[in-house]
Amino acid sequence: MFIKGLRCVNCGEFFPLNPKFFVCPKCDVEKVCGVTVFKGITEVVYDYVAIGGVVSRELFSRRVFNALRYREFLGFGGDVELITLCEGGTPLIGSSRLAEYLKIKHLLLKNEAQNPTGSFKDRESLLAVNMALNFGLKSVSCVSSGNAASSIAAYAARAGLECYVFMPAKASRGKILQCLVYGAKTFLVDGIYEEIFEVHLEAIKGLNVLDVTPGYNRFRVEGDKTIAYEICEQLGWRVPDWIIDNVGNGTHLYGMWKGFKELYNLGFIDKLPRMVAVGPISGAPIVHCFKSGVISPLEGCGESIAEGLIAMWSYDAPLAIRALKESNGYAEYVSDYEILEAMKMLARFEGIFAEPSAVASIAVLPKLLESGVIDGKDEVVCLITGSGLKDPEGGSRISGNPMSIPLNVNSIRKVFQFK
Repeated sequence: MFIKGLRCVNCGEFFPLNPKFFVCPKCDVEKVCGVTVFKGITEVVYDYVAIGGVVSRELFSRRVFNALRYREFLGFGGDVELITLCEGGTPLIGSSRLAEYLKIKHLLLKNEAQNPTGSFKDRESLLAVNMALNFGLKSVSCVSSGNAASSIAAYAARAGLECYVFMPAKASRGKILQCLVYGAKTFLVDGIYEEIFEVHLEAIKGLNVLDVTPGYNRFRVEGDKTIAYEICEQLGWRVPDWIIDNVGNGTHLYGMWKGFKELYNLGFIDKLPRMVAVGPISGAPIVHCFKSGVISPLEGCGESIAEGLIAMWSYDAPLAIRALKESNGYAEYVSDYEILEAMKMLARFEGIFAEPSAVASIAVLPKLLESGVIDGKDEVVCLITGSGLKDPEGGSRISGNPMSIPLNVNSIRKVFQFK
């Protein structure tokens, strides 16, 4: 493997590759507003000298276009057998009608809804499950608002691992159904994500189960790097001006930023993009932290149709804020109304049906263009992070109802005169 170990992002202490060091024991955690804040979160460290001596554009071009095309950047040698569902390799779609409507010249859509279980979380599950196998563990468990749970359930099934998922009772039925179909032991809990996370974090201590919860498991970030690699390669090893992301825990945003930096440091690209974080106005800690300059949980949060983004706290917020600052980026809120309008625009202009949590990146564009943060001539990539089929209730808010007609020729002919 090309992985050297784990390093605390706060104090710099280095640790061996072991799940007990997902949090630095020296810096540890603190409770703020009743929420656990990881002061000593760690991240995976690689031997970039060794990686740089192996990888090349030509090597990547010989491989199938999916996440494992870049396996060395994930720590794995070319001969290592890995559990996969052929995640990644998602399209980067040039927008035409939506771009024209929004008055932006270069708009690209990275459609992560085309991953095996319908969201970007499959890239994270690839790493989480393969590292569970690497550690010799037989079980995985996570807390999730939906997408992470359904994804890890699928990958655990593929790997033959026992899987436990804990979800808020209000989670989308489509995502709950996915977990059950894949055979995961699925538990609905009365409480918001943070409340369930806190109890789960304590309950799982000392058990022979790998905690693969987003914001805690440090391998998830690494899977998200592959989006950055793909975007650059899909653009002919060129980098867009902006990457706009829907943020919940912030893992996804930071993972992409880490991927872009790796490519830059190894000479694959000659510049870095600016990152934008977007979240619901009723509860987006990363946006709040960026705007206020204080990295701390919210005292509370409301409800939002963007169930995968709404939160009191984002457990990878310090890393996400680092990405925004290092990239000279930005963060902004969107309302539920703006999210629904974005769903409608994306579906009717570009033929992409995305869930509410997946389109904040589109919803924010009018604000960023009007305020001058983004110029209409800039090249922008928006992440579409999950399929609308995972949350049909959200889709029903914009769809209207079908019309019933009698079965006869005249009735059908009249349809074509209907305005």
